[in-house]
Amino acid sequence: MTPASLTLTFLLVVSCLFLPKRYLLWSFILAACLVPMNQRTYIGSLDFTVLRILVLAGVLRIVLRGEAEAIRWNGFDKLVLAWNVSNAIIYTIQWGTLNAFINRCGFMYDSLGMYWLFRHFFRSFEDITEAIKIFAICAIISAPLVAAEKFRQSSPFSVFGPTGARFHRGRFRCAGAFPHYIIMGCFWASMLPLFYSTLKAKFNPRVSKIGIGAAGLMIYFSASSTPLLTVGAIIAFWLCYRYRQKGWIIFTSICLVLGILHFFIMEKPVWHLMARANIFGGSTGWFRYFLFNEFINHTSEWFFFGVKSTAHWGRGLFDLTNQYVLEGVRGGILTLLIFIVMLYNAVKISGKASLILAEQPIHWIAWGLCISIIGHIVTFWGVSYFGGQILMLFYMQLAMVGFFKECNENSLLPIK
Repeated sequence: MTPASLTLTFLLVVSCLFLPKRYLLWSFILAACLVPMNQRTYIGSLDFTVLRILVLAGVLRIVLRGEAEAIRWNGFDKLVLAWNVSNAIIYTIQWGTLNAFINRCGFMYDSLGMYWLFRHFFRSFEDITEAIKIFAICAIISAPLVAAEKFRQSSPFSVFGPTGARFHRGRFRCAGAFPHYIIMGCFWASMLPLFYSTLKAKFNPRVSKIGIGAAGLMIYFSASSTPLLTVGAIIAFWLCYRYRQKGWIIFTSICLVLGILHFFIMEKPVWHLMARANIFGGSTGWFRYFLFNEFINHTSEWFFFGVKSTAHWGRGLFDLTNQYVLEGVRGGILTLLIFIVMLYNAVKISGKASLILAEQPIHWIAWGLCISIIGHIVTFWGVSYFGGQILMLFYMQLAMVGFFKECNENSLLPIK
């Protein structure tokens, strides 16, 4: 670690351990937005990023201070657990080595550790709105630094360690503290519907409004097609707000249109539409189409226990820039199906909550969460999540869904 990142990590751990519980999320969100995840320390053969250190500190705090809540794991929590366990078991079987087992233990430490912590933090609607406000404040802090990165073509975040900003195909692409410019753009794109939902609900409207502008600026400076396509999908689905009670009809209609395009209109598979995504110029949409097409063509290789390498599928196809492909390659069809079912239920639970709470301002937050999950579903076609920051955000939003589901099962929300 650099001296700056080591100092900030120490301060974040201290705040995580000793400040009141309501400040716990500040440590995680500040770490995600400011500290590159290549900053890590090693204990033997184990490596700890800043977020991994904070997970350990957070668990110690909750256990030692007796702050653990009596949380009854619901059906959605079990889906998150099943996704992680399936991935870990099948990946370990696939490789058959101790190193593979250790690798998956690290994966589960990150995912289940953060999910468990966030489920303990989100115990009221106010906790969720507080988390969104913290993200908005961090966006406001980060945007001027990313703007400086754009115009100076060097990153202010580099004081904490190397970042992912660089020239690519004739354009300087900003990454902030993130490992890649696409990841930064997708991170803030997925927060836009939650910022807008707090604005509609009139929770911290001034901070939310500035946060939207700051996030939009960073998405633009990422100079990547995938985040902008995600924003387009978010806007399109947000406009379905008045028709959200007809979610099944909307879903069926989309599937029907894609099916008609695939079987009756397009000469190439419907996923060839990815090859046409080129907003900024220099996009790699064709590569994403090629990857998914070969994923389908090589189904027999990965179906049961995944596959160790995809490099032989075609030139450059070792780079798995599709989360669905990554799930299948690492965990076979079982893990992929659990992952898809989990995403479907996340949309369903948050969407239903927005209907049940229609008379209360908090229903906007539930709808914003629903749209944010849909944003991830779209993003997964263009990038696989790596680097702890965007995974932390994803697990946090899943934990919000788990909270809404818990409210339903405990009759705090009359969701049928």
